[in-house]
Amino acid sequence: VVIGGGFGGATAARFLKRAMPSASVTLIEPNTDYYACPFSNLVIAGLRDLSGQRFGYDALKAEGIDIIPDVAVDVDPVARRVSVRSGGTFPYDKLVLSPGIDFRWGAIEGYDKAAADLMPHAWKAGPQTMLLRKQLETMDDGGLVVIS
Repeated sequence: VVIGGGFGGATAARFLKRAMPSASVTLIEPNTDYYACPFSNLVIAGLRDLSGQRFGYDALKAEGIDIIPDVAVDVDPVARRVSVRSGGTFPYDKLVLSPGIDFRWGAIEGYDKAAADLMPHAWKAGPQTMLLRKQLETMDDGGLVVIS
């Protein structure tokens, strides 16, 4: 079982299935697609379209990976079982945890979800990538930007 279908989880699921074709590989991911961060700098620079960063799960399904569109809510390491929000459970022999990143809004004083619309973090590719690109495009020549 792989929890998380972003860049890391999808890659892990694919190569586990290729390494062990007879193994049952299950990917638990609530989203129907994801935007990959690698090469998103090309989108920011206007050298690549954002659609090139968007990936679905059809190719993984075609390789024999079971895609579960749900949220993992509990891992029982003793019973070796993952529970999902809808109530289902998935037993596992091996477990890969690759949930990606998320934010604890308000953990940094003054930086919340609304502030991210003004000061993009761009840690999650997609709308944040395009917001950062737009801000850089409209910046005056000689302007200052801080990227950490």
